[in-house]
Formats: sequence, structure tokens, C-alpha cells
Amino acid sequence: MRWFLGPLILSLIVTGFFWKLLTKQYTWVDQPDMAYQVMPWLQFQAVSWHRGEVPLWDPHEWGGQPLVGQLQPGAAYPLNWPLFLLPLKDGHLQQMALNLYFVFAHVLAALFCFWLCRDLGLSGVASIAGGLAFALGGFAGNVGWLQILNGVVWIPLVAVFCLRSIRGRRPTASAALAGTFLGISFLSGHHQIPILAALMASGFWLYKIARNRMRAWKPVAAFCAFTILAGALQILPAYEYGSRAIRFVGLPYGIYWNQSVPYTIHAEASLPPLDVLGLVLGHFSAYDAFMGLTAVTVALIGFCARFDSCEVRLLGASVLGGLLFAFGAFSVFHGAAYSAIPIVEKASFPEMALAIAQFGIAVLMAYGVDAIRSAARLGRWWIPVLTFAGALPWPVLAIAKTFRAETGREYERLAIFGLAALSLAAILQGWKSQRLRGGAAAILITGLALFELGTVTGDNYRHRDHPGGFLAELSKNQDAIDFLRSQPDFERLELDVKFVPANLGDWNGIDAMQAYLGGLTSNVAQIESLPVSESRIPEQLFSLTHYLGPKPVRDDQSEVFRSSSGLVVYRNEGAFPRAWAVHEIAAVSKDYLMHGLEAADLRHQAFVTGPAPVLERCGGADQVRILERGAARFVLEARMACKGIVIVSETFFPGWKASVDSRRAPILEIDGALRGVAVDSGVHRVEMRYRPVSVYLGGVMTFAGFAAAAAIGCAGLRRGKRQPRLSSKAYHEKFA
Repeated sequence: MRWFLGPLILSLIVTGFFWKLLTKQYTWVDQPDMAYQVMPWLQFQAVSWHRGEVPLWDPHEWGGQPLVGQLQPGAAYPLNWPLFLLPLKDGHLQQMALNLYFVFAHVLAALFCFWLCRDLGLSGVASIAGGLAFALGGFAGNVGWLQILNGVVWIPLVAVFCLRSIRGRRPTASAALAGTFLGISFLSGHHQIPILAALMASGFWLYKIARNRMRAWKPVAAFCAFTILAGALQILPAYEYGSRAIRFVGLPYGIYWNQSVPYTIHAEASLPPLDVLGLVLGHFSAYDAFMGLTAVTVALIGFCARFDSCEVRLLGASVLGGLLFAFGAFSVFHGAAYSAIPIVEKASFPEMALAIAQFGIAVLMAYGVDAIRSAARLGRWWIPVLTFAGALPWPVLAIAKTFRAETGREYERLAIFGLAALSLAAILQGWKSQRLRGGAAAILITGLALFELGTVTGDNYRHRDHPGGFLAELSKNQDAIDFLRSQPDFERLELDVKFVPANLGDWNGIDAMQAYLGGLTSNVAQIESLPVSESRIPEQLFSLTHYLGPKPVRDDQSEVFRSSSGLVVYRNEGAFPRAWAVHEIAAVSKDYLMHGLEAADLRHQAFVTGPAPVLERCGGADQVRILERGAARFVLEARMACKGIVIVSETFFPGWKASVDSRRAPILEIDGALRGVAVDSGVHRVEMRYRPVSVYLGGVMTFAGFAAAAAIGCAGLRRGKRQPRLSSKAYHEKFA
């Protein structure tokens, strides 16, 4: 059972490191994107799972949007599903459940990095140090977006099997497993980190191709195939959605799938070269840069001591490549990659490549710890340089404080830097003079690294007693939401996003039009782009019965409720019902569609951009009412005087299937964005269900990929049991 001791110790340390989150006093989600966007996404999915529904379609935002295809909600990530099934409190996710899940993700990151270090033949102590540095420092330790963190977690396992393949250990099978874990990273809910991990793996494969020539193509093909298979549950819906949506990347306008993200956006999200100092100076730059002087210095020691190892050289190249990519517009290499590699332009935040560089630093730190444990030769200049670096801040701080008071935390970060440098110099001197054994020195170095990381990681968590915060916005207008729920005529809420930035629809389980998403289907976007004060088309077609804002924006709005937040609920008198019928339909070109909508009486006439069905005109009144409604299901009763089109005020998107009296019927894209079905005269039951082929096919492919990877892994385990485990020394003698 000794194999279990290292992971247990590592898990306990990581859990204890996040003690703030275990006290119920702090939260990690009180940041703009997490509070306004991520939390409502998670809330909607949790409520859906508790209702017995698999959340594939989100009806609460923008007239309904595909949930899986949006990527960022993380609906396809299997490890999110147990979180959604945990008990709710007052109908909402519990903060402690979110905190524990956040800690669990970091435990996984530490364990996976520990596995990589052990697979590289490093000792248990060194592997623990590497796992802690990766999971608690830098990008992995400080990123707040859950969908991005879940992608970072899998980087070490991609590297484990890429490096196994390079060493010739079941090359094709190992490459397939590496692709599987990259595919799981794609399931996490954000494309940025998986793209960067794919670039890192590509560097490994180029090295293998240079060494093995044609023999490398089979592992590379297996890697690509299993990446697509394992990630298909997210990749296929994302492609379907992306090709029919616009994406918001920080510009005043959205961009389409076939348009590149402008390089100006990459430039804005680049890491200034000076901010590299943030690797060793806490709070110097973004929180996600800091690794600590101890981790960086010991990583340099490991790189120098084990430079003869191809794995160390590859990890060093990962550090360099990650930094050069993170520099973005400051690096010509990033610009070349942006121009030459199509997928790179989608990764619009170059600074996130710090995650790759810091991963390399963490593993190299483990090499450094083992170099110290094994009494490797240490250059003479390490201790003097550290001593000088540790002594220098104190006179500088003493002089600076007499002339200028501290404005931020600049003095503290210099003081911590000095303490870390002096402490590391003392540990190395004690080890060099043989007053400290290698194992004791390794433990002290790990403890010092933890001390440094603890001064930054978690420093931005909000305490429950601090007033305000972004989470408060989610309940700021609760009285208005309660009022709307009590209104029998309420269908969908229109919002003033300047005053209501949060995704109230998903958070409260009501239909709202405007929301904070990463993309939007282009058919809805073209209608929503019409001026609010001049055009009533969005109000009419999307059944915007009420508006929440500080003042009315149209003449037909009447005040019905005033919230304690100062905002007012207005009734929109011109909104259409949720479902209605028309008997006039015209086929128009896409270019003429918007003009046609402006000129027509949309309550009685509709437009399509394809072939129009033949309808009947009659004098009788139609009646359309909703019998049942779920997140991805509509059941209507239509009493038609003659043949017409039943229109539902919901977004048209592939995957919706319709039936009239249990017989399949085609769904038409009405007025450029809505769903409609042709219905004959008489009383009919019309049903619409969301059954996306992209999700179902992707699910089958992902399951097949997981099953094949499991079979490959089990075969490897059986084979591994027949082979003796190499010691750290024997490992390096064999693979150096």
C-alpha cells in the first residue's frame, strides 16, 4: 500500500491549502464572469438534472439557445454531472458544494501531475512537490473560470502518454491514451486550454517524427483519432453551433465562424514581457502568473542537473514555448503561429499559455528536488545569488518607506521575495554542508514553496461579511422576479443590460431575452440588432411581455412594479403571445427579410427564406394554447379554422423535431428566427422536441473512444504487472 501514501498526502495538503473555502466564510466565485455567467449556467443545469432532464437546450436566454454547443457551460463534462446532482438549498446550488468541487478539481490536477512525475522515474517527495506547484500555483491555482480550470487539469496526463510514446513504451497505444485525455480536456467547456495543450503535444510529436521518421506517423494518427473520438460530445455540437452563430470576442460587434479573431484582440490579451517577473513576485502582474521564487529556482536547478534527459529538454521547450506564446503581440513567434496555424486564431487569450509554461516549471521543480535529494552537483553560484537577491530588498524597502507610503502591496511582495530567497539559500547551504540530508532539504523546499504560493493563491476570495460584490447582483432584483412569476400574462423578460448584467434567466428559471453569453445564434442576432426604441419586432416576435430597467424605452410601456433596487418593471403592450397562428406566408430572400418584417403585420403574416407552403385563408378565429412545456419540449393544442402555420416564439435551430398528431412534420424557420409548423384545419396536437444529432452522435463517439481507451489501458496494466518497476536511478540510466 506504499503506492497509496504519496497521493493521500498530496490530497490532504491540497485540501488543507484551500482552508478558506472549507470555513464557509469565503467564496471563489465572486468575480464578474463567474457570478454573472458561470453560476447561472451551473444553476440551470443543476435544476434540470434534479427534474430528471438532461440539459441540452437552454430556454431561458435569447429565445432559447443550444446549451452543449455553446461550449462554456460545460454541459458535456462528465465530472460536472455529480455536482449538479448534489442537494440544492432553496432551489439553488449550495456554496459549500461549489467550494468542494473547486478543491476537488485542484486535487485532481495535483494527482495527475504526481502521476506524470512518478512515471518519469522521480521520487515520491519530488513528485509531491511537482504536483503541489502545478495545482496550487500559477494559472491552475488562480483561474476562477471553472470551465477553464477543468481543461487545465488534464494537461499532465496528455504529457504522460505523449512522453511514453516518445520513449517507445507502447508508442501507438500511449499516443491513443494521450489523445483521449486531450479529448476530455475539450469536454471541459472552453476551447482555449485544449488548443494550447494540443500545440504542446504537437511539439512532442514533431520531436518524435524527427527521431523516428515514418514510424512516428502511426502514433500521431492514433493521437488525432482518439482526440476527436473522446471530445466528440463537445466538438460536434460546438461546430454545429459555431457555424450558425456569432461570437463575442471583445469587439463592438460579433464575428462569424469563418472570420478570424482580429489580431488586436490577441494583442490586448498578451502578457507584457515585464510581467514575467510575476512568476517570482506575488501580485506583480495578474494572479495567474505567480509560481514563486522557490519553484522557479528549483526548476532551473532541475533543468541544469538533468539536461541530458530528453524529457527534461522537452519540458524546458514547453516552458519556453508557453512563454513565447503568452507574450502574444510582443512575440513574432506568436504572430507566425496565428498566421500559419488556423486553430490558433480561435485562442484569443495568449496569456493563458502561461498554464503550459507553468506546467513545465512544476515538473522541472520535481527534477530539481530529486537532484538535491540525490546529492547532485550544485553550481557554486546558486547560493551567493540567492543570498544577494534575498538581502537586496530590505535596504530598498527601508529607504522607500521613508519617502512614500505603500499604495498597494508592492512592499509586501518584495519582502516575501526576500524571505523566500534567504530561506532557500539557507536550505541549500545546509544541504551542501551536509547538515541537512537530501530528504529533509526536499521537504523544507516543498514547505517553502507552499508558503510562497499561500501568499497569492486564494488572496482574492471574498469574505461573506464584506458588503456588495458581484454575487449580490444575482439577488438584487429578486422582488421583481417574484412579481413576474405571479403574473399570468408573463412570457419573457426584456432587460436593460447596463443595469442588470447578470444572467437572471438561468439563475431564476424564467425566460429572459438578453444574457451574457460567449456567442449567439445569428438568426436571433439579426433581429436583436434592431434599435430597441425604434423597432417593435423583437418585442413582438419573442413575446417580450415585460421590461426591467430604470425607465421605459418605448411609448407603449406602462409601469406595473417598482423594485427595491430602484429598477422598474414595465408591461410591453405590443408583445405577441408565446404561440399563435397565421394564414399568410411569403417566401423572400435573406437580403429582403428584415425589410419585409418591418413592413408587415407579423401577427397575421409570416416570412420564410425557402419554399413557402400553401395555406388557406378563412374568417374563423384560431386558438393555440400550450399544454406542456419543458426545457427541450413543447406540446401545443391548435384549433385551426383552416390550414395555417402555428408559430412558437422560440429560436429555430437544427435538432428540433416536430409532430402533428404523432405524425412527423417539418419545422420551418419563420420570420428568420422562430419555429413554425404547418397544421391543417381542425383540432391538432403539435409537439416539438429537441433531439440534436450532433449531441447523440458525439455521445456515441465519445463513449466508443472511452471504451477503446479503457481497453488499451487495461491491456497496459496487465503488461505492466509482468514487468518490474524501475527505480529512479535505473530509470534515468535507461532513458537518459
